Amino acid sequence: MALINTLREKGGKFIIGFIAIAIGSFVLTDLLTGKNSILAGNDRNIGEIAGETITYDQFQQRVDVLVKNYASNFGRNPGADELASLRNQAWMLLVAEKSFQKEYDALGITVSPEELVDMVQGKNISPDIQRIFVDKATGQFSKEQLLQTLSQLNATPQGRAQWKQFEESLIPARKRVKLDFMLSKSTFVTDAEAEREYMDQNTVAEIQYVHVPYYAINDSSVSVTDDELNTYLRNHADDYQADWSRSIEYVSFPIIASAEDSLGYRDELRDIKEDFAQAKNDSLFASINSDGGDTYKDYTINTLPDLLASNLNIIKKGTVIGPYIDNNNYVLYKLSDEYEDTVGVARARHILIKWDSDSEADKAKARTEANAVLRSVMNGVDFAETAKEKSKDGGSAINGGDLGWFSTGQMVPPFNDAVFGATKKGIVPKVIESQFGYHIIEVTEVPSFTHYKVATVGIEITPSDKTRDIAFRKADLFAGTTNNYEEFKANAEKEGYAILEASSIKPNDDNIPRIGKARQIVTWLFKDASEGTVSPVNELDDKYVVAVMTDEQEEGLSDLELVRLEVTQKVKNEKKAALISNKLKTLSGTLEEIANAYGNDASVYSASDLKLSATTITHAGKAPEAIGTVFSLKEGEVSRPVATDNGVVLVKLESITPAAEIADYSLHAGNLLRNRESRASYYLGKLIEDKAEVKDERYKFF
Repeated sequence: MALINTLREKGGKFIIGFIAIAIGSFVLTDLLTGKNSILAGNDRNIGEIAGETITYDQFQQRVDVLVKNYASNFGRNPGADELASLRNQAWMLLVAEKSFQKEYDALGITVSPEELVDMVQGKNISPDIQRIFVDKATGQFSKEQLLQTLSQLNATPQGRAQWKQFEESLIPARKRVKLDFMLSKSTFVTDAEAEREYMDQNTVAEIQYVHVPYYAINDSSVSVTDDELNTYLRNHADDYQADWSRSIEYVSFPIIASAEDSLGYRDELRDIKEDFAQAKNDSLFASINSDGGDTYKDYTINTLPDLLASNLNIIKKGTVIGPYIDNNNYVLYKLSDEYEDTVGVARARHILIKWDSDSEADKAKARTEANAVLRSVMNGVDFAETAKEKSKDGGSAINGGDLGWFSTGQMVPPFNDAVFGATKKGIVPKVIESQFGYHIIEVTEVPSFTHYKVATVGIEITPSDKTRDIAFRKADLFAGTTNNYEEFKANAEKEGYAILEASSIKPNDDNIPRIGKARQIVTWLFKDASEGTVSPVNELDDKYVVAVMTDEQEEGLSDLELVRLEVTQKVKNEKKAALISNKLKTLSGTLEEIANAYGNDASVYSASDLKLSATTITHAGKAPEAIGTVFSLKEGEVSRPVATDNGVVLVKLESITPAAEIADYSLHAGNLLRNRESRASYYLGKLIEDKAEVKDERYKFF
């Protein structure tokens, strides 16, 4: 078993890599292009954007361009995660291009052939190109590299076609830049708007207010019905829009290395322990026989692996110890070399006494205090407690003065010399002065200048094929005897399997909460499943999963069950606001008298700098309606009760200080204009993409 695992785990580094290269050479292109795609079928449509159907082949052409650019930049084909990211980028580019194209056509926005040449090799080269052709020596864009590459590509029809495809991918970004520029030039701010902005920012109200929080009324005393919750949902539909999603319940069958697996790895290391001891090149031996990681390192006494540090008294150069379990690995350690260096490490703690000023009197006073502290700790007073009480080094005082391990030269010279001059643990018998103050020092670990070169053979303890097979048979039996949701629950209960759930899974998700990376489950869920359908066995990295589809959320207004807790609290708060407001309306007198009459839950607060541009009131939370009400009151007037985020307020306007008149509002106009320009591009993009009614069906293929 150990030999088979060795071949699988270690030989895999070379064999799997070789196979991957071979597969990449012969198959990857076909899989990526879709011409002979295993994903091909009768339905070749992958989505719809702005009323235009997007085919799989159209989409894959965009992916191909990004894959080729990736390979050109990194010298290799993208891995699975990177390919998924490139697919997302390709889709977003398609959405941007197709949804905006009608606007470009209507506005006459184009990119001429001459402009494209200028973007590629003229005076205004595209930032995308500049990022690709970088001189490694300078880190700067190299036009020479660009022209050299163009010359090479133009030498073949395939190269010319590839570059033409890349050039065309630059056009949408340039069109968007032009649209944003046109938008910015059509954005303006009037003098009246600038003046109002200034007034809103600088007019200040002084108020007093009674605040009654919602928790003043117990949740249990306010009941809500599903009809009320659904009515709230409909009335606030814009706040509760949901994407298409589905939910599952699932049973997980963990693939965990057994005791037998673990012992197999231990025996494997025992078999090579003697060879390791006799090896002439420890670094090479450790690298060949390990699953990765740092196999040959230089350590100091404080950085040695714990298992090695605890055995230093019984080992010498060339000794191999182990195998030990370290986290999820079996390891062998070999002390390859041991030598003395000029750089050492030590550990100490200190109490720092600072002087108030650089005067001789203050320094003498601090020194007297430091000597008194030194005498007390040398006479047995607890060092750590004294440090917490008296040390002015806040960073270490909280830890009893402990500075941890540090190396030669890391501390200021007087401190460094005192610690690294020590030959034993204990308190340095004199106060040490530095530019920071006077130090009382205790050496907790004597200085060590010894360095250790250690070779480590480490094998990850992974489940064997036998262990994986046992877990699979359990999962397969469960899936094979389960045909619907009722059987799923019954069989799980019978076998004692925990049923877990995952909700709001979207068609293009790669990860499922608590399960992790599980694209195949998502694909099954949206391509093949319906409510009550039970999945086949899904093999993930460390478990097998059998799932059942339990629910579906259509695109649009969210299902109540998905937002029940939030909506319930909102509706309860509305009812509480009505109850609180009705009670406040029956009370009279000053705000203090009203608060006292209401009860202990009512409090009176004041604010002297409330502005119309504000969105919150202290204690009340988000309160735009209350703030607007304040600025509609006359001085001395009390408002009606107004609901806020956290409760209900009753506000009295004490005074308003209008903003001072100024002659020039151009500064405020400029700020308002920049703010509008920055938001305009984003909001226009969202508006156009929303109008495009994007239908994303990539889940049918990936």
